[in-house]
Amino acid sequence: MARKGWIYQLLRARQAQEDVAKQRRTAAEITARRARATLRYEADRLSVMGEDLQHRTVSAFLASSAALHAAAATHAAAERQAELSARAAEDRRAELRAAARARRTIEQLHERHLAEERAAAQAAEQRELDEIAATRRPGLGQELT
Repeated sequence: MARKGWIYQLLRARQAQEDVAKQRRTAAEITARRARATLRYEADRLSVMGEDLQHRTVSAFLASSAALHAAAATHAAAERQAELSARAAEDRRAELRAAARARRTIEQLHERHLAEERAAAQAAEQRELDEIAATRRPGLGQELT
């Protein structure tokens, strides 16, 4: 059957590729949201740690400085991760757009192919009807029965 030809199978493959691209985009967006949430948490944590500047001893001051330094490093790592996740999500969106464009192109090709098949079938049917009409046409001097 013409509907199960190579164009139809190519269309199915493009649809599957688009589905995979959607899943990858969704996973990347979830990762990016989590990274942004982690970044906000680390920023809040860093700001709270920076507020406590009163130290009673030198060792408390040193411990507080070390904790603040570690929190700043963690915040910087969270910033990098959020940026990488945002880039990955944008890349996945671009992949999805490309997959959707490829699917739409194949859909248009498939629709054009189906239209050509319908036109060819209609033309063949019309030729057959014309042939039937030509063979049933009475000649000169004959009556229709």
